[in-house]
Amino acid sequence: MKILISADLEGVSGVVHTDQIYPEGDFYKETLQKWAQELNAVVSGLKEAGAQHIVINDAHNHMRNLNNAMVQNACVVSGWQKPLSMMATVEDGYDAVFFTGYHAMAGSKSTLSHTYRPKIIKQVYLNKVLVGETGLNAALAGFYNVPVALISGDEEVCYEAQTLLGNQVIAIQTKKGLSRYSALSYPFDITLRNLKAGAIQALKEKEKWKVYKVTSPCTISVVFSEPNHADACELIPNVKRVSDNQVEYSSQLYPNVFKCFLAMGTLAKARDEVIT
Repeated sequence: MKILISADLEGVSGVVHTDQIYPEGDFYKETLQKWAQELNAVVSGLKEAGAQHIVINDAHNHMRNLNNAMVQNACVVSGWQKPLSMMATVEDGYDAVFFTGYHAMAGSKSTLSHTYRPKIIKQVYLNKVLVGETGLNAALAGFYNVPVALISGDEEVCYEAQTLLGNQVIAIQTKKGLSRYSALSYPFDITLRNLKAGAIQALKEKEKWKVYKVTSPCTISVVFSEPNHADACELIPNVKRVSDNQVEYSSQLYPNVFKCFLAMGTLAKARDEVIT
């Protein structure tokens, strides 16, 4: 069995602030150690349950946080630019994907909530359904017929995933968000045991797995923080302006939609601060 792990960082136990998740932060190295422990717990469960091939995609920020010395019995994909970003290599074919260390969508008061670009993107809709990184990434997995089998992170992202994808998704809560920059984190040893047990359970219940599909044509609608972000996105062919700070794009193929979304974020970021 071949499993992809899309590994984000904000949903790791004890993480509540940006000084814990960026290289310049005082607590970044400490966070990486906990992140590796959580991932090793998941991998240990997967191996015990019979997974033969495990790939971990570093899905946080510049995606150069994790290296293969930090985890056992798994390949590691790192670096940026990746054509499919947080879902790199999903097109290679997997039996299932795990979302670990995930966070809730932009607009949620949940801990460190955002959708890909924290200061730029306010909301994202797929075919009029409000989604965050969980929904965007699950739809890409679904295009390649890969089900989401497990998610870990705070209480809100677990609820978000099961509401959108179904209760068959194993949800492992690492903490409970109290505000955007605070959380109640559970005993770390218990969290590690839960992650390992959740991975084992996910593989044992593979008959329950469901592939999340978005209907074609698929339309993505992105609401930005400022009109200048939408200005930049209008440079992309077939992207339509629908309001001062909102654009949309449609395609029969979801990977085209996903890549266009990534391009929107890159262009919008370039216009975030303009010297006049």
